[in-house]
Parts: sequence; structure tokens; C-alpha cells
Amino acid sequence: MATRRKVTATADTVSIQDACLRYMTTEQGLRLALSHVRPDDFDTVKAVSEADLEAIASHFQPKLPTVASNTLELPETSPQQTSEPASEQSQNTLSLPQQQQHLTSATQSPSNHAQLTLIDQLARQASEEIAAVDAIAQVKNQLILNNLAVRDAELAEGINQHWQHQKQGYLGAIRDLASLAKEPVAITPDETDLTQEIEGIITELGKKLIV
Repeated sequence: MATRRKVTATADTVSIQDACLRYMTTEQGLRLALSHVRPDDFDTVKAVSEADLEAIASHFQPKLPTVASNTLELPETSPQQTSEPASEQSQNTLSLPQQQQHLTSATQSPSNHAQLTLIDQLARQASEEIAAVDAIAQVKNQLILNNLAVRDAELAEGINQHWQHQKQGYLGAIRDLASLAKEPVAITPDETDLTQEIEGIITELGKKLIV
């Protein structure tokens, strides 16, 4: 496995932006070409060496047909014969934009696929991170509610214990006061009729005083 090389822009290297301007291409196309010589860090490297740029130069400089030199070596021919190489040269010249278009399509297609994959991964990570943060918030809310309920129960139990103790004190005081009550005294019934007794005594006395 190739060792990843980290390169920063120095006097002996060229930044990715300058390399794009040199080859008149996009950053995606340049990084795709770099994947052939730097497979480990082509998508993150910030600057590349001149050797790497020379190694990928063939991806951006298609060879031009050598029609002109061949025409100089040909003997003199009739205008009809001369027009045939010109036609071939025109066809070859017209085919260059098509080659460039195919090259651009080839460089953009994998990059677009990688970009879509990166976007999907980032979207998935963001969604899962939101779900995790939401779960943490829910657990925190449940803990807060649980702590409040436990605290209320503790306060209620404290008040209950205090009242139980205080109630026993009240009952003890009531019992002590009740113990101070005396037993009831039985009253002897008064069966003597004072008036009748007095009249009886006077009557007996009168009988004794009669001469």
C-alpha cells in the first residue's frame, strides 16, 4: 500500500489552484488525474510537486495530429489530392473538442459520484447526530422529572414523620391532662323531711305542756 504524502505549497511545489490554471481544468478534473499518481491523498492534498504534474500532464495535453509535417514531405499533387489531407486535417481538428468533451465527462463522472457519496454520508451523519442529541435531551428531561418527583416524595415523607412525632406529643399531653381528673363522689340521698320532723317535735312538746 502506498504511503500517504502530505505536501504543502513551497518553492518546489505548486498549489492545486495554480495547477488548475496551468492545465486549464477544474479542481475535480485535476484531482481525478492525481488519483493515478497519488491514490492515497489525491482528494485532500493542497499542493503537488512538479514531478507529479509532469506525470499527469498527458491527461490534459492530447497530441495534435502531425498533418502539416506529412504534407511537407509529400510530392506535388493535384489540387484534388491536396484537398484530401486538408479534409482529414479538418476532421482531426474537429475531433479535438469531442476528445476534450469525453475527457471532461470521464473526469467529472467519478468525481460527481464521490461527491454524492460524500453528501449522503454527511447527511446521514447529521441526521444521526440530531437523533443522538435529541435522545440526550430526552434523558436529561426524564432525569429532571425523576429528581423532582423523588425530592417531592422526600419532602412529603419528612413532613409526615414530623407530624407523626408531633401527633404523639399531642396525644401524650392529652393523656396526662386526662389523668388529672378525680373519681366522682357518691352523694348520700337526703331522705329527711325537715318540716315534717319539726312539726312532729312541736306536737310532742305541746302534749307535754298541757295542764
